[in-house]
Formats: sequence, structure tokens, C-alpha cells
Amino acid sequence: MAQHACSEVTLAVDTKKYGIRIHKALFRQLGSPSQIQLLVNPEAKLVAIQPVEKGTPGKQGHRIVASRMQSERSYELYSRLFVQRLRVLAPELEDGCAYRLHGSVISSKRVAVFPLETLQRVDKQEFVSL
Repeated sequence: MAQHACSEVTLAVDTKKYGIRIHKALFRQLGSPSQIQLLVNPEAKLVAIQPVEKGTPGKQGHRIVASRMQSERSYELYSRLFVQRLRVLAPELEDGCAYRLHGSVISSKRVAVFPLETLQRVDKQEFVSL
């Protein structure tokens, strides 16, 4: 395999608050980007996180605020659009619940991919501790 997948990474999604929680270790594996894109591929049934260079034409990303990375194990951002698109692909997602996706980093492409088949419902307390 020429793509060099790294260790397993996780992504947590909260359907109530439209929150997405990403571990700091994942950011380090992606090269500590200042912006990321949350991508949904309906054909492959994948979710991906990809760094975006600031000012790249046609690429909208979520800015990563460095001061919010200092004290927590994970970084949380909010995207109603991302969670809504995810729910179209995975209609089993229930309102007010939290879910975890398992995936891997393809270091040669600087992207983390999460197959929807890995989707697992988690207890809210478990989501808070991620």
C-alpha cells in the first residue's frame, strides 16, 4: 500500500449541538494546519478531514484557533451543514445523540478518512471525555 495509513484516529459527532470533536493528535498527524475542511463523500460513504491553506481560492475551511488547542485533549467545532449532510448518508443518526467514527490518516495525502460503516453511538458522558 503506497498511501502509508497511520494509526487509528477518531472523530466524534454530536447531533444535538452540531458539534464535531477532533483529537489533537489528529491535528499533529495532519501537520498542525491553521484551517481544515470537513468533507463528505456520498459515493464512497466516507467522511474526511483535510488541511486547507489559508487563502486557497474556492476552498472554505474551519479556522483552527491556536489558543483553544492549549488546554484540552481535543478540539471542538460546530457545523450544522456537516452534521446535516452526514445524517442524509446515515439516517440511523438520532437527534440529541453522540457518535464516534473510526478512521486513519493517509499521511502522503495529508487527509484523515472515516468510513461511515465505523459509526458507533456513544453515551453523552463518553462524548464529553473524548
